[in-house]
Amino acid sequence: MNLVKLANTASKASVFIGKSSGVFYAVAIVLAVTEVIARYVFNSPTSWNLEIIMALCGSAWLLSAGAVTQQQRHITVTVMELVVSESVWKWMQRLALVISLFAVAGLIWAAFDPAIHAINNIERSGSAFNPPLPTYFKALLLCAGVLFFIQLLANLILSFDEEAEQ
Repeated sequence: MNLVKLANTASKASVFIGKSSGVFYAVAIVLAVTEVIARYVFNSPTSWNLEIIMALCGSAWLLSAGAVTQQQRHITVTVMELVVSESVWKWMQRLALVISLFAVAGLIWAAFDPAIHAINNIERSGSAFNPPLPTYFKALLLCAGVLFFIQLLANLILSFDEEAEQ
């Protein structure tokens, strides 16, 4: 399988994961509504709801990074696109991808040891509910970083493939 096919497969996976994680936001909304009802109608708040909502929203945010990158929906300074030629803009985008690859590689490197440590020694939040969210988020940050790195690499590969097709 050539690099372009791998890049396209990574892109499809990123979009699928990112869009699927939108369900986490829907569940978080339902949980927020149930917490309001439990608290203000039945005067019986939960000890777990807020932590689960934060975990769902944080998970969706982390897992959507690849899809946002694939669809180029992230924040960018587009004024440069108007100032420079199209070919210079393409090279600027590629340079941004390379810089991002190094930054995300640094994130993965920095997240690796804490994730392994947290997995080996289950870390808990310390709240009344006390779920293992620190362990979960450290592992998820590592996984999301790898997915993000793969998508950045796919975008870089596809940027050269688009040029070859023109």
